Amino acid sequence: MPSLNQTQSLLLLLFASGFLLLTATGFVFADAGWLHQLSHEAFRNLCHQQADRSFTIDGKVTAVCTRCLGIYAGFFSAALMGTLAPETFRITLKASLLVAGLAFFLNTADVTGNFLGWWTNTGPSRFAAGLFAGASLILIIFTAVKPKS
Repeated sequence: MPSLNQTQSLLLLLFASGFLLLTATGFVFADAGWLHQLSHEAFRNLCHQQADRSFTIDGKVTAVCTRCLGIYAGFFSAALMGTLAPETFRITLKASLLVAGLAFFLNTADVTGNFLGWWTNTGPSRFAAGLFAGASLILIIFTAVKPKS
């Protein structure tokens, strides 16, 4: 059972990743244009924000591209899973680094293959690759800070 400090850390990670994901959506679900504009401005230097590479919901473009949105969704989903079922992250740090390496290799291959014209990646494929990358980063955090047995 995690100590109180560990529990608080997990909840903080969960809250922060959830807020990051909500902000990355550009608050397209809210009827508040100023929030939508503010979220786009917040991610301006972190993502290219090309509208043709972003999801559009009810005519509003998300604040980040599909790959970045996948990364933030991966942060949140892995943090949620790690908080609710920490036993799912019982692997070594070395193994979690290998998973992250595979995730980033997949993203690099996806970008490179698309650039070289070997295939055309799509919004859902970019989102899935980003989801894998984001979840792998949270996996590293969980395995790196787990209590010593």
